[in-house]
Amino acid sequence: MNALHPRSPRLQPIRLGVRLGALLSIASTLVLSACGPSQALTVDAEVIGGVISPDGDGLRDTALLRYTLSAPARVSVSVRDSAGQSFPLRTQERRPAPGTYQLTVDGTRTERPSSGDRRVLPDGKYDLVVDALDTEGRHASAATQLTVQGADTNPPRLDPVNVSPTSISPNFDALDDVATATFRLSKEAFVSIYAQDASGKKVDVRLLDEKRRPGEYIESWNGVVNDSPLSDGVYEYVVSARDTAGNVTTAKTSIQVAAGGIPRAKILRADFAPRQILLGGEVQVRMRIKNVGDTILRTQGPDPGYTYPSYESFGSIQGGAFIDRAGLWRAGVDWAGAPISGGARYPYRWGFGHDLSPNEEVEISGAILVKHQITKMFFFAGIIQEGVRIQDDGVGRALIEVSF
Repeated sequence: MNALHPRSPRLQPIRLGVRLGALLSIASTLVLSACGPSQALTVDAEVIGGVISPDGDGLRDTALLRYTLSAPARVSVSVRDSAGQSFPLRTQERRPAPGTYQLTVDGTRTERPSSGDRRVLPDGKYDLVVDALDTEGRHASAATQLTVQGADTNPPRLDPVNVSPTSISPNFDALDDVATATFRLSKEAFVSIYAQDASGKKVDVRLLDEKRRPGEYIESWNGVVNDSPLSDGVYEYVVSARDTAGNVTTAKTSIQVAAGGIPRAKILRADFAPRQILLGGEVQVRMRIKNVGDTILRTQGPDPGYTYPSYESFGSIQGGAFIDRAGLWRAGVDWAGAPISGGARYPYRWGFGHDLSPNEEVEISGAILVKHQITKMFFFAGIIQEGVRIQDDGVGRALIEVSF
């Protein structure tokens, strides 16, 4: 039995408790190592080209601040004068990784928060201070020196920016559609002009860094962007002047936009009768007009019912009482080959009888006393916003045959 089945070797008991304890000890060491204190936050800073002369000549106008972070942090940079007063250059900007960062320093500082003004630092010695704050609330800072020499501290002045009127209605009726701004520039500078809404967003940039000589300027603003009026509200009209040294002066004034909109009118029907007349006869005109825009359409005479001799025009009747007036609306009739009076199309014009409100319709009638010795006249209608544009040009074309 023993020969066929030799005795199996005796199994040695494992000292499980000791070995398990050792494994737990190693794991604890690893966990403690992973959760231990992170690398301390440090900042090193240096300035390259530490002597600058911000005078706008393009030579030694800027310096380069270079700083190194040992860990991610939010960074603020300021310039501190000899009296201990600090001016922020950057505030709480996120730096997502350790490493070296740099900032160009042009020797200017913000004059007042939210003013947009900047001023060149006067000659002297300054500290460039870098403050860093990590996610655990740890703070580190470093400073390096900057010297300013030969600075141009004379900023451009914008002697009061005056705007009139202070409320405009950009609805293309030529009545308070445009504001006029005047200002005096004290020195050569790059000028920007724009409008911004209540949130500070630029909604209309009219001028961007245009070089201007010193002197008086007149600008205009109509509150229209891409052919559409801005929404009603109060806007800031901003004029900014920047000299070559880096001084920036900004002037702001408020302009209210009210009752803005795009005027539109449509001819619903245009009829001419009779189609055959004798020389000296009348062609009767009937039109139906609708205000399809969102503003009131202002108008002028002659009122519906007026009869034009064919050799007359709106500018020649009643001693010139009904000449073109910019922004006003009238319905008109023209005919192919007609002699144009004073360069104006649609020589026969009628007012609406009253200013036309949005969605309102009006019936217009009138007559043309034909004195031209022409056998065939092609009449058509249109709507004219005088001094601006012609709408619904060439509506209801009709052949009128004249016998004589």
